[in-house]
Amino acid sequence: MLIVSDFGNHRILQFSINYPPSVATVIAGGNDYGCKMNQFTVTIGVAFDSSRQLYVADSDCNRTIKFPANSNSTTSGTCVGSVSQPQNLCINPSTGDIYVASYDDNAVYKFIGGSETAVVAAGGNGDGNALNQFAGPNGVYYDYLYTNALYVTDTRNHRVMKFPPDSTSATYGIVVAGNNGVGNEPNQLYRPRTILIDSQGTLYISDGYNHRIQRWLQNASNGTTIVGGTKGTASNQLNWPETILFDKYNNLLVVDRDNHRIQLFNLTTC
Repeated sequence: MLIVSDFGNHRILQFSINYPPSVATVIAGGNDYGCKMNQFTVTIGVAFDSSRQLYVADSDCNRTIKFPANSNSTTSGTCVGSVSQPQNLCINPSTGDIYVASYDDNAVYKFIGGSETAVVAAGGNGDGNALNQFAGPNGVYYDYLYTNALYVTDTRNHRVMKFPPDSTSATYGIVVAGNNGVGNEPNQLYRPRTILIDSQGTLYISDGYNHRIQRWLQNASNGTTIVGGTKGTASNQLNWPETILFDKYNNLLVVDRDNHRIQLFNLTTC
């Protein structure tokens, strides 16, 4: 199953991954714009935990909400915690820790074991480009399988940062992609959105304003475009790609935001 944050309609949808696409089911929200516990404003990050509870980052209400398994449009959630302008989130299944990127605070918060109290896992030192700072973090991904590290897309610094598992606001990360100014050259990014890591430590980056997906080998100084690169509506084009993920067959799914669609790509042909 695929869950989708339909932020313009203030709801979370669930699809079966097949072709032609299935009719979606509303599993949370869909009750107009608002901050009641069955409403959303701008939904961005979504994730299931190991119990199939749904977590949603609701940006304009400055909160992360949890819904029980098998929720629907009538279900009210509970607030996990307050985060200023939360963006994407992820869950480490091995610990239950929830990581949430805060755009306003230029920080990534960690709710340890899913608790309601957050600690700073990275950043939180103001808006800047030092290695312990962010400028509008958006994507957050904890790779518990292969590299045991936290990855963050530092959007306005046009780079991807990596942090160790026990990082705090005092921790200096390392740049693993970008940080070479704004542009569309192989060593550059332009407002990166989200990231994935495969078993080889390879990064996959949705490069927003470049309308492309970049594959960045571990320790490489350049990336390779595997999808897109020009703005458009053709099946090999993207328009502001957002979330990316692998399905169980290692196909790449891309939220093609401004084309209002989700694209599936076979990486063996990319």
